[in-house]
Amino acid sequence: MRVKVGWMMKKGIWIPIVVLIALGGGVAMAFALNGSDDIALTDDFTSSFLDPEVEIDEGFHYFQSEKNNFSMWFPAGYYLSDDPVQYESKRHFESLNMYEKNVNESGFRGHIQLKYRDNMTEHRAHLQLNRLLEDLSYEQQYEQLQTDEVTIYYGSSYFTLKDKKGVTYDPNDHFANRYFALVQSNDTEEFIVITYRLACKDGVACEINNDQESRFFDTLIQNIRFRK
Repeated sequence: MRVKVGWMMKKGIWIPIVVLIALGGGVAMAFALNGSDDIALTDDFTSSFLDPEVEIDEGFHYFQSEKNNFSMWFPAGYYLSDDPVQYESKRHFESLNMYEKNVNESGFRGHIQLKYRDNMTEHRAHLQLNRLLEDLSYEQQYEQLQTDEVTIYYGSSYFTLKDKKGVTYDPNDHFANRYFALVQSNDTEEFIVITYRLACKDGVACEINNDQESRFFDTLIQNIRFRK
């Protein structure tokens, strides 16, 4: 069950939700690649964080961060940038950038950015959420999921240039090309901010399946686990 909320919700209100989302086999297969062609496995830097012994859904790999702060499902067809500007791993802070190697069959390439932070009070987490909404949401709209372990604030929007000015539209009226989430631990002072951006090849219009990309992003954010 999903609850649609807005930033004007009082800070002290929490709505417990049991999150049960079943992904169909066809969706998982859409992201599956032959192992020999999967950059996630052939790239030395990326594969060093993957554990093939852990069985998860097809189309993803089990990923554990360098400092063991968190684990996640890493998508097939993506690689982790080892550029020092785009990758940083410290005890209380980690920053990762993941890129889709090839333009996919829909004509776009994905970019996932993730930032982990520790020693964060609830107030600072909400300041981060506010910043995330200002940067990526449509009119401060987002949804909330709560499990026993984490609370997830997430949403999407469509961003484009109009008369050389950036404009954000309702993803219900256009396909979404930006997804965002803040995953906050319920037990420790940790949270992760993750964004997923879709870029059409050479700026040419491409077809994006909202349902498919939404399920893909749901899989990413719902399989993040804090390790402390």
